[in-house]
This record gives sequence, structure tokens and C-alpha cells, in this order.
Amino acid sequence: MSSLPFIFQAIRELVASPVAGGLTPDAGSFGGVQVARARYSFATDGGVIGPITPALTVSLPAGAILVGGIVHVRDAVLAPAGSATVAIGTTAGSSASALLAATAKATLSANAVLPLVPTNAIPVRLTATGSVNFTVATAALTAGIIDAWIFFLPAVP
Repeated sequence: MSSLPFIFQAIRELVASPVAGGLTPDAGSFGGVQVARARYSFATDGGVIGPITPALTVSLPAGAILVGGIVHVRDAVLAPAGSATVAIGTTAGSSASALLAATAKATLSANAVLPLVPTNAIPVRLTATGSVNFTVATAALTAGIIDAWIFFLPAVP
């Protein structure tokens, strides 16, 4: 969680200062930090063991640099067996756990807020376009809603 203040500081600096050529971060050739959102919902997406590309996801472009993000567990993740885990990654361009390593269901309780793996100090660059996906392991899920917000810099041509 300690990396979040640095992320927000970096965002403030990007927005507040002009870039080369007098362009601001909102101007055409420089997109600035963007936020992508994906939501896993058991009611919509099911809970089978394996990768789940949720109905509400986003495709991140090849070359995007992931610099942080957060996970908010809206409704607790439940499973009949006590050992279910959830990881968050992308369908291509990174690993299935590039955003959140396999996390035990006990940690994914209602209203839990967790930092994502990428940070300013340890960014992740996508090698291909990929959608945000969730991977369930060890036991199937029977309930839960998880929102993920990913902070990224778009690919620069």
C-alpha cells in the first residue's frame, strides 16, 4: 500500500507539468496516465477454476506501461472449499498474475482494498494487446465482486 502515494504524486506531476514541445499531458501526442477498469462478478462471470475474462473488462494496448492500481472487493469472494485463490493479469502481453499474484479468498473479504503489483518502481510493459482477466485456482468460487483499476501509460508510437 505504501506505493500508492508515489503513484498519485507521479500522476499529479504528469498533469501539472508541460512536456517537450510545450504540450500538456492532455495534448495530442502525449496521452498521460490513463485508468482502466475491470470487474469480476460471480453473478455475471461464474466462478470456475481457470482464467475468466469478465464481461466488464478492458483491452490494454501493446506497449502500455502499467504503473499501478488498486483492487476493491465489493462483495466477499466465497468458495465451498477454504483454499480458493484469485489472480489478476492479462490475456496476452503479460502473465495471468502480472497485476495481482494469487491471493487467498480470506484476503478478498468485503470492502478489502489491495494494491496491484505494478508500481512506479516496478512497472510492467505489455508485449501484446491483452484484456484484463481473473484466474481462479484451487477451488471454484460461489460468490464475489472484485473491481480492479489499472493505472497505465499508453504506448507511444
